[in-house]
Amino acid sequence: MNNAILKRFSVYSEIKARTLMRDSFFSLCGGNECLRCGSKKGLLCKQCENSFTNDFSKISALRCSVCGKELISESETCLSCRENPILKSIEKAFPIYPYRMWNKKLLLDWKIKGERSLSPIFAKTVHNALKSTGFPSVIVPIPPRPLKIFLNGWDQVQELAYFLNTLYGYKVLKLLKRNSREQQKKKNREGRLLTTEGSYSLSKNALEFAKKNKVPNSVVLLDDIMTTGATIECCARLLKRLGIRKVYALSLFIVD
Repeated sequence: MNNAILKRFSVYSEIKARTLMRDSFFSLCGGNECLRCGSKKGLLCKQCENSFTNDFSKISALRCSVCGKELISESETCLSCRENPILKSIEKAFPIYPYRMWNKKLLLDWKIKGERSLSPIFAKTVHNALKSTGFPSVIVPIPPRPLKIFLNGWDQVQELAYFLNTLYGYKVLKLLKRNSREQQKKKNREGRLLTTEGSYSLSKNALEFAKKNKVPNSVVLLDDIMTTGATIECCARLLKRLGIRKVYALSLFIVD
């Protein structure tokens, strides 16, 4: 059995152990309500999990050709991308779900409450989305704030990339680093647009890739949620300066 198979087996075992412990605990406490349908069948019941990981294509066949947001009355490009474009350095973005209703609860429980059993479910969703879009199989995760992993013990986007690598074989390159210690979520649209520039830079890994002429031709920027698009645009510009020709972006959610 080679190292890759052993690593995947280890990850599957870890997922099963986490899920078993969580379900056993909530069973003793009277059951845990599914975040979507409210049934006493775990954090996300099997039916809702299958729906979440596969049904994004049913939301709308009409998406903005730039930011990927659902189109209601527009054609090809949304009003924001026509009148006040932010995403100028990417080929295309694909946010999987709008940040509404029970999707909000899912993201908050994952990020804030640390419900890490959702990580492999989100990874499966991203995997299915990447297959449907035809995006490249090389992933560049948006990096966390300095000291975040030290203080919180984990970062959701890094863990998502980890599961995509170990379970589905995607190549993950950490080409970016975060400089700013401020939380973007606490800023309004204007604040995000003004301060994102300079918040990110190329990592040592990226510079080593450039020296050895190992820069990939195309990559996918991975994030949990896209708000204004300023972070994606800043990171995409950096990657193109590194020599990457085509940069795509994929996020689990988009604020609309």
